[in-house]
Amino acid sequence: MLETTQYKLATMYERHPQCGSDGLLHELDDITKISIEQGHLLAQLHATVKPKLSIEIGLAYGFSTLFILDAAFHTNAGRHIAIDPFQDSMWHGIGTQAVRELNFDSKFEHIPETSATALTDLCKQGIKADYIYIDGAHTFDYALVDFFCSNRVLTVGGILIFDDMWMPALQKVASFIRTNLRGYQEVPTPVKNVFCVKKTKEDERAWDHFAAF
Repeated sequence: MLETTQYKLATMYERHPQCGSDGLLHELDDITKISIEQGHLLAQLHATVKPKLSIEIGLAYGFSTLFILDAAFHTNAGRHIAIDPFQDSMWHGIGTQAVRELNFDSKFEHIPETSATALTDLCKQGIKADYIYIDGAHTFDYALVDFFCSNRVLTVGGILIFDDMWMPALQKVASFIRTNLRGYQEVPTPVKNVFCVKKTKEDERAWDHFAAF
């Protein structure tokens, strides 16, 4: 990891006030973050895939974004898109400001839309991603829609990662994928808080397929 990235993340994990896009310092809450172990896993998976395009649903303070972008610069991977409609209104632009401070802008794009809208637009444009990290709304319906829309832009051979697997809603989405979609292969990881799958083929289910989950 670049020394500058490591230092920036250290200040965030230590909950030092962070500069927002408004130029002001803002306190960080103690909930909106990923573990350092999970961050390194996201970076490792990204470095393994070396995606031409990676997508992240949920930017917030930018913890996961910085791990991913650091890996992208180390491996000369492609660009990274973060989707978050509340980056400025709820998170004070802290995530996008951190990206600018570390000079990661050249590989980064923030889309200030809901994930369903943004992913549908990307799909319409024929854009494909090789790596998608889902950490958006955590209700079952929103998480399932995030998966459905992500599946439409994920390449065969690409990986998809869910955060916060301690939550029943996310566990239910994982159960649906395991039970109903043969085109996804689970990728074991040492981090219990994530669910990672690799897309092995496009969906070939019959129009009326359903398996209870």
